[in-house]
Amino acid sequence: MTIYRSLNPADFPLPEWHPYMIGSVVPRPIAWVTTVDQSGRPNLAPFSYFNVFSSKPPVAAFSPSTSARTGKPKDTHQNLLEVPECVIHLVPYALAARMNITTGEYERGIDEIERAGLDTIPSEVVRPPRIVGTPVQMEAKLRQIISLGDNPGAGQLILVEIVRLHLAEHILNDKGHPDPRKMDVIARLGGFWYMRLVPESLFWMKQPRNPAEVMAWHELPRDIRESKVLSAAEIGHLLAFRPPDAERLASLPEPSDPEALHRKMQSLLPDKAEEAWRMYIEHVQSGI
Repeated sequence: MTIYRSLNPADFPLPEWHPYMIGSVVPRPIAWVTTVDQSGRPNLAPFSYFNVFSSKPPVAAFSPSTSARTGKPKDTHQNLLEVPECVIHLVPYALAARMNITTGEYERGIDEIERAGLDTIPSEVVRPPRIVGTPVQMEAKLRQIISLGDNPGAGQLILVEIVRLHLAEHILNDKGHPDPRKMDVIARLGGFWYMRLVPESLFWMKQPRNPAEVMAWHELPRDIRESKVLSAAEIGHLLAFRPPDAERLASLPEPSDPEALHRKMQSLLPDKAEEAWRMYIEHVQSGI
């Protein structure tokens, strides 16, 4: 049985509470955001309170917190009040060290792009520039800023609408869609930990859209639920394809050698779940 430690946010000052917040929700993608002030001076800063929240309209959000060190708003927030446009980039592993330079809280007007030795290209629709070498670039215009407080550590939730999406050709699959196996981007964890998105850390699992396709957990044969061979993702593929005679599974005897059978099923997954189920049923019915 899992034992939990329960924490009340009100019991902790910000420096003690912050590690729980950033360490509990992981991994978080990093929005590497360029903005400009009213004089056209650029700024670049990373934010891991970030994600996308709508497809049509295409809306992303990130949240610069009021500085715990100075108590002042971040330059990104200030710039967006002056010029309501930005470019959000995902951070490739190759630029991780340079991204780290831009985490510093520099005086207003300091060019973090120059300090990090980065090159830029013009945007098509907005005034802030795009960072060369980033695999995903989202030109965006400000929709709304929702203040979550004015105390140090309080987020300023910035909602932006994406008006141009730029994808590096090398990250696309044969359908022209972004392929996570090719992106090699980093994500933020707790403390000073980061994660690198690489093929060996990924798994693919079909999502059943039609409820009629989905098997309930208790409908799976016990030997599959407790399999020492099939991975969680492979069992997920089986759950997402309900065999025509699924209701009969519970009444079938357990296989005599479940591990050998599961290895044979494993060779058919993820793409041939129907065939894997057919193999399972035929095997058990034959009493082998």
